[in-house]
Amino acid sequence: MVVLPNTNWKRVRNTLKAASEMQGPKKHKHTLDREDSFLRKFSTRNHQDIQNSPTSFDDEDHRFSHSPNSYEGRFVIQHDGTFMFYWLGIITLAVLYNIWTCIARQAFVEIQHGCPACWYTLDGVFDFLYVCDILVQFRTGYLDQGLMVYDARKLFVRYVRSKSIYTDFLCLLPLDLIQFAIGVHPMIRFPRFFKVYRTFRFIYMMESRTAYPNLFRVANLTHLVLLGAHWFAAFYYMISEAEKFTGSWSYPNPVGEFAEITRKYLQCLHWAVLTLTTIGDLPIPDNAN
Repeated sequence: MVVLPNTNWKRVRNTLKAASEMQGPKKHKHTLDREDSFLRKFSTRNHQDIQNSPTSFDDEDHRFSHSPNSYEGRFVIQHDGTFMFYWLGIITLAVLYNIWTCIARQAFVEIQHGCPACWYTLDGVFDFLYVCDILVQFRTGYLDQGLMVYDARKLFVRYVRSKSIYTDFLCLLPLDLIQFAIGVHPMIRFPRFFKVYRTFRFIYMMESRTAYPNLFRVANLTHLVLLGAHWFAAFYYMISEAEKFTGSWSYPNPVGEFAEITRKYLQCLHWAVLTLTTIGDLPIPDNAN
């Protein structure tokens, strides 16, 4: 029987122990430490606190983004978000109200005198929306080098230095007060028309969100044609009124059936459509048998 020396036995035992440890399953899984993470560079927390934190950086960033003290928690409006889309839709309605009604109330005074309290109330409501739009633009975020800016001071300075602020305050000139001296003239509210630049933004967002952009473009073009005919009809009646309703081209003297507001508007609109479509030589519609 061969007996191994004590030193050789210890050497064999240590070799077998090391081999078993190498072949066995790993008990601990080491995670990669992201020292130069892109997100870590934009964190406002102390880097030493983050390194000593037992939680991962992704969990810490998730907590920070939902913190009430972060910029994201403040009331800042995304410039292309859902809220801005619906808000621009409301402002578009206010602009269309002024563009469609002011000229009609100026030309056909029966519309204005029919319910003056209603018109004054609607004027005040839509003017209030114009004021609210200024506040909304003060809190609208913007992109700076690909990052959304949430700082209130930067948002304020950017809007104050823009050309939009001059247009917005021009739209709210209190020219309505002049009517106390010269009488009722709804067209004196014409500065409200300059707010149409917000409508262009809404049209762009609508075309990018709708599933039928071509249908929306056709509807928008149709609306512009009808709006042009509406304005031409009002101008036609006002020119006829200035000429004392004389001449074969003007609107007939508003007496009898020609004095009805529906007859005035529809006949003037008929003339405007014929003129815009270059077929103005057709006879005027007649109900006589």
